Parts: sequence; C-alpha cells; structure tokens
Amino acid sequence: MTEIGNQRSEVREQTTADKDRAFYLEMLKSEQCLCERGKKPGKAFCYGCYKRLPYRMQEDLYKRVGQGFEEAYEAATKYLQENIW
Repeated sequence: MTEIGNQRSEVREQTTADKDRAFYLEMLKSEQCLCERGKKPGKAFCYGCYKRLPYRMQEDLYKRVGQGFEEAYEAATKYLQENIW
C-alpha cells in the first residue's frame, strides 16, 4: 500500500475510534438505561441492571473509556440481553 493509502486508512480508523468513543461517552451521560428505566449520568446501567450483573462484570464497568470500558460494557449488555431482559 502506498504512503497515502496508509494515511487514509489511519484516518478512517481514527474516525471510527472517535465515533466509538463518542458513543460510549454519550451513553454514560444519558439518564436512561437500556432497559428504559432511569439511571444516573456517569453510570453504565440503572441500579437494578447493574446489581443483576456478576460481580466481575460490575468491577469491569469502572474501567475508563479507552482502557477496557468498551469491552466491559458490551459484555455486560450481552449478559443482560441473554439472561435478564
């Protein structure tokens, strides 16, 4: 791949990463849980959903965006979809 092609690829990847980061930050600012109940801004889920998660998943949700939060949130969402909702 040419140098210009590599640069374009990096820009696309960065843009995607920026969009992903923005998604998680907006979700954390939200006052509505995925279950449609209210939640506190700064929290991933409402208290009820959070407490239904296994302890390890609860701990992982304290990771920072860009340092593992995204993976923890996706795993917790999948768990809640398959087992609770």
